[in-house]
Amino acid sequence: MINNARAFNLKHQRLWLLPQKALYWQKKKTLFVADLHIGKTGHFRKNGIPVPNQVAQSNLQQLDSILDKISPEHLIILGDLFHSDLNKEWDQFVRWRKRYRQLEVSLVVGNHDILSSEKYHSGIINVFKKLSYDPFTIIHDISEYPDLKKSNNYVLSGHIHPAVQLKGQGRQSMKLPCFNFAKEYGILPAFGEFTGTHVIEPTESDDIFIIADSKIISHNDLKS
Repeated sequence: MINNARAFNLKHQRLWLLPQKALYWQKKKTLFVADLHIGKTGHFRKNGIPVPNQVAQSNLQQLDSILDKISPEHLIILGDLFHSDLNKEWDQFVRWRKRYRQLEVSLVVGNHDILSSEKYHSGIINVFKKLSYDPFTIIHDISEYPDLKKSNNYVLSGHIHPAVQLKGQGRQSMKLPCFNFAKEYGILPAFGEFTGTHVIEPTESDDIFIIADSKIISHNDLKS
C-alpha cells in the first residue's frame, strides 16, 4: 500500500484514503479519483494566460505513481476528466491511456466533460451518467442527485473540490484539500493540480480527512 495511506471503513467496506487525493477499494482493486481537469492549462493558454505545460503532465505522472504501487484493475473517474474544449492535452492523455490497456477506465461524466462519445471511446473509456457499484453509487455532483435520502447505496461524488480552512494564532490560516464523508454521501478532493478548492463547513457528524504534507489527518485529531 502507498505510504501514509489511511484506512477508513464505509458501508462495511475497508477503503484506503491516499495522500495523492485518491480513494482505493482494495477488495475490488478499484481506484477512485475526481476532477482531474486535464486540458485546463491548455484552455488557459489558448485564452492568453501563460501556464506551464508541466502542470498538465503532473496529473498523469501522479496517476503513474499510484498505478505502479497498487496495480488496480479498475479506475473510476468521478467527473471532469477533461476540461471543456479539445486541445493537445487530450492527445497526451490518450497516449497515457494506451500504456495501461489492461486497466479498465470508467468515467461518470461531469459538467466539464463535453467531448463527443467518440473521443472518450478513442481513449478506451466507459462512459456513464451514474454508476452503481454496490454498496456505492458513483456520481459527479451531489446537488444533482435528488433521491439521495432514498438511496440504499452510499453516494460518492466529486465536483466540489472540498477543503477546510485551518486557523492558527493571530491571522494565520491555511486552506487544505480534504475528503468529506457525511452520513449519506462522500465527496472526494480534486485530483488535478490546477483546480482550486472550495472551503466546506462540515457538520459534527461528518468524517473529514485533511491532506497535509503528504499525510492524511482526521479533522477530529486536530480538535483533541
